[in-house]
Amino acid sequence: MRNAKAIGIGIHASFALALAVCAACGGAGGGAPPAQVPPSPSASASSGEAPAASVPSPGTMPSAVPSTAESASAPSGAAPGAVEMKSLIPTAMADDLHALGLDAKSLPPIEKLEPRALRGVMKLMAKSLGFKCADCHQEGDFAAPTRRKKIAAHMWDEFAAKMSLGDAPLFCDSCHQGRVQLLDRRDKKLLSKWMDDEFASKLSRHDGQHQGLPVECETCHVDMDMRFLAKWGR
Repeated sequence: MRNAKAIGIGIHASFALALAVCAACGGAGGGAPPAQVPPSPSASASSGEAPAASVPSPGTMPSAVPSTAESASAPSGAAPGAVEMKSLIPTAMADDLHALGLDAKSLPPIEKLEPRALRGVMKLMAKSLGFKCADCHQEGDFAAPTRRKKIAAHMWDEFAAKMSLGDAPLFCDSCHQGRVQLLDRRDKKLLSKWMDDEFASKLSRHDGQHQGLPVECETCHVDMDMRFLAKWGR
């Protein structure tokens, strides 16, 4: 009995440790699972077989694997998690939006876009982030709701459609510039200063009663909610 009890305690302890590791890697927060590590060349050579291709399990979304742009966002030789935080730029896609019948300085809510314009807009979003369609859409069912589709819709409605970069129009490429990650969250003081310099100091609002008003922390972080992207993705 004493041995069985010890084994039971060991199993519970191992399970708790596994949960802790999962949470530390982002599993508890709904983040992407870690990419699979291919077998080492030495292992393949010893067996005399070619390394097998990694095949995603059924139902795994392509967005679970970091995109090339996301993986390349850290400067060479930088510590893990480092991201080069670039200054905001006026959008280079104003003409593309105009070709879709849209004014980059006065974008409508995304739900009011005509189907043709919406398809064109999604291509511009993908180009802005270095994405492919399957990085946001569920393979086999593009109409299915996904976390990234929800966040993209909010980004359009709350940022691109309501804010401008001085007198210049703002769009996805203004901040993302061909990559997904644009914030280095390791140093909170440095991040806060960058947000003050790039967002609060450079952006202005042009939505209804807020026309011309400057952007402040509370403009995006309503009630100082620092994790609003998680809420948008639900």
